[in-house]
Amino acid sequence: MSAGSTLPARSSILFGMLLRWSALGVLARLLAVAGSGCTFVGDLGQDSMSAGGSAGGSDDGVGEGGDATDGDVDTTLPMLPPLTNVRVRIVGDAANITFDAVDAAVDYRVYALPPNDAIHVGGDGVIVIDDGLYRCAGQREALYMLEDIVSPDEGWNDVAAGGATLVERQVVGFTRTEGDAELGHVYLTEAADRLPVYALADPDVEDDGAVACGRPTFVASRAHQYTADAAVRDALVAQRWRDDGIAFWVPMIAGAATRPIYEASLVDDALLRWIDGPEATARGPGTTILQVLREPEPGTVPLMRVHVQPYCGRAHDELVAGLAGFRRVRRQGDQPLPALRWSGLTGPITLVAEALDQGCPYQGILSPQGEPAFVDEGAPHEAYVTLAQMRAASPSGEVFVNGQYDDPPPARAIRRSFITVAPSLPTMDVYATFPEDEDFFAGFAAPTGSVYGLHFDAPMYLMSSYSNSHVHFGSMLGEFWLAYNDIAAGVNGMVRLGIDAPARVDAGSYLHVTGEVGALTTDRRFPQLFISDQPAPLQDNLASGTTVIVGPRRYAPSFIDLQICDHMTWDLGYECAGLPTFAADAAPQVAPIADTAGSDNAVQLDVYLSPSRIYLLLDGKPYACTDLPALADDGVAHGPPVGDVRIAWGDVLAHSAIDFTLGGGPLTVPDSYGFHRRHLPTTTQRHFDNLGVSSGVAAPPWDEVQVPCSGGP
Repeated sequence: MSAGSTLPARSSILFGMLLRWSALGVLARLLAVAGSGCTFVGDLGQDSMSAGGSAGGSDDGVGEGGDATDGDVDTTLPMLPPLTNVRVRIVGDAANITFDAVDAAVDYRVYALPPNDAIHVGGDGVIVIDDGLYRCAGQREALYMLEDIVSPDEGWNDVAAGGATLVERQVVGFTRTEGDAELGHVYLTEAADRLPVYALADPDVEDDGAVACGRPTFVASRAHQYTADAAVRDALVAQRWRDDGIAFWVPMIAGAATRPIYEASLVDDALLRWIDGPEATARGPGTTILQVLREPEPGTVPLMRVHVQPYCGRAHDELVAGLAGFRRVRRQGDQPLPALRWSGLTGPITLVAEALDQGCPYQGILSPQGEPAFVDEGAPHEAYVTLAQMRAASPSGEVFVNGQYDDPPPARAIRRSFITVAPSLPTMDVYATFPEDEDFFAGFAAPTGSVYGLHFDAPMYLMSSYSNSHVHFGSMLGEFWLAYNDIAAGVNGMVRLGIDAPARVDAGSYLHVTGEVGALTTDRRFPQLFISDQPAPLQDNLASGTTVIVGPRRYAPSFIDLQICDHMTWDLGYECAGLPTFAADAAPQVAPIADTAGSDNAVQLDVYLSPSRIYLLLDGKPYACTDLPALADDGVAHGPPVGDVRIAWGDVLAHSAIDFTLGGGPLTVPDSYGFHRRHLPTTTQRHFDNLGVSSGVAAPPWDEVQVPCSGGP
C-alpha cells in the first residue's frame, strides 16, 4: 500500500451552523458569496447557458459570440475569432463551460487570464505562459457507432456499438454518397433576420435504445423533430419530447438564396430528410420542414445529414450543424470534447477558453501524491505524478491537466473567448469545496488495517480503501481527487469517503445530498453515492441495515443506477436490488451522460430522499423520481433508510485487467476509450467537488406530468 505524508491539518467544509463548528475555522471567507448551488448566464434553448464569445464575456444571451476583438480585456494575447455559444454553469466554486465544437479543433483548454509580462508569443503563433496551468478537455471517451455497416455485413452485430450510421450506403431504396450528406448551410448564432431551429427528441421509451436493449445511447440515438415554430416546440415539450435546445439558425425569409428540406416517414417508419435533386425524384413529395441557405455565407457552417439506425430504436436522419458535429454523430466514440472545467474559485476571475489545433501533451497520471512507476504482481503501472512534479519536468514550466496526447507538436489557439466567473456557494448543513490553500490529506491520521480494508480517519471524514495496493487521495485544483489501482489488476477495488456529519430522513421533509463527480465510466470503473442508516465505515456495515446507492455507470453511461441494499452488502457481481427510475411510458427528459463523458469534466448529481419518495436531478434538471417502497428487480418491495443516516461518496475499479472488454473480447478499435486504454488501463482517477448535505428541506420543483414517478408498492 502506498499513500502520501500524514501531517496534521483541517478538512475543508462549510457548515450551516457555523458557530457550533467554529473550532474548524473553514471557508468563512466565502460565506459572503453563499447563495444558490448553481448560477447561469444567458440562455440558449433548453438550459443552455451563454457567457458570450467576445472578450470580457456577455450576459445578454447568445448573440454572435462577439467580434474578433479583445474588448475590455487588458491582454497581449493575440486577437482570434471567439468560440460561439459559450455557456457557463456555476456549481459552488466551479465553472463548467460548454460551447459549440470547432471543426478544426483537436483539443480545448481553459486557464486563468495571466498578466501580460507572463505571456510569450512565438513567431509560429504558439503561446507560452510562465508557469501556466491549463485544464484541457481531451477526448469524450465512449463506445461507438458502426459506419456504413448493416446486416448481413461482417461485424454488423457489434455489442460495443449503439447501431449503425449510413452516409455512403443505400437508405430505403436510394443510394447516398458522402457528397449527398451536405444539405445546405446554417448559422450557429442568432440575429434579427434568423429563426432558431429547435431539436426535440422522440418520447417513445422504446426509441431510447439503452432502455430497450442495453446498447450505448447518445443524443442522436433518438429520432428528432426539427422546427422553427416556438409554438410547435412548446406543444412537443408538453407531450414529453426531450428538449435538446436550439440546433442551429436559419434565414427568417425564404428566397432565391434558400432551399427547402423535405421530410417523410417511409418503409418501416424510417424518418428521412432530403433536398431537391436525385433523391427527391426517387422519394417523391415530402413535407417541407425548413429553409436553409444554398451556399455558404459569413458565419455559416454546413448542415450535414447522417442516417442513424440504432439497434433498438427508430431509424432516422439526423441534421447536424458543422463538420465536427457530423463526425461525432457519424462515428461517436472518442471525439474532442467541447466542454471545460475550472474549479477552486475564490472570487471573480477572468478565464481564457481556447480551441487548439493540436492536443494538450500527456504529462503523466496526475495524483495528489507522487510515486514512481511500479509492477504490482505482474501488472505494470505508470508513475503517479503531482502537479509540482509535472511543472518541474516541463521545459516551459507549464502544466496541462488532462493532457492526453503523446508528444504532440506545440498547440496554437485557433479560437479564444474570455469569460468572467465567480463562485456561488449554497447555504447547506455541510458543503465541502476542497480549497486549494488547504491540505485535505494532511488532516487524516496514519491508516489502520490492511490493503483489503484500509482506513484513514479525520475529524469529519473516514476514507476507506478496499483491495487497492496503491491509493492516493487529497485536494488538488479545488477538488477532492483519487488515484489508485486494484491489487494485481484482478480484484474488486473500492474507495469510500464517509462524511461524519448529522443527516436525517424524516417524514414530511427531504434529505438533500449534492455533489459533482467525474462521469467517465465503464462496467468496471464508476462513482457511487451512499445514503445509509449504518455507521462508518459503511462498506463494512451494509449488511446490518438499509442503504441507497446512486450513480452513473457502464460504458458510454446512459442512465443513473439506483440500488437499495436491504440488509445485504454490495460488491461488483453481487449487487443490491435495482429500483425503478423511469415510468414505463416515459423516456428520460435529460440528454444521455455519454455525450459529455470526459476525464476532466463533471456532472452534478442531486438526490432528495424522504421515507416515501426519492428525486434524482442531473446537472440541475429533473432526471427521475421513484415512489417508496418500490418493487425492485428482486421481486421485493424495499423502502429507504429512515431516521439518522450517514453519507459517503465512493468509487470502484474492479478487475481492471479485463476492463475495456465487451461480449467476451477486448475493445480493439483505436477510437473508443483510447486514452484510458493507453495510459490508465489498470489505474483510475476520479475527482469530486462541491459535496453538500442538508436535512429537513422541501422537495425540489417537479412537474410530474413531464417527469412522472415510477415505483410504489
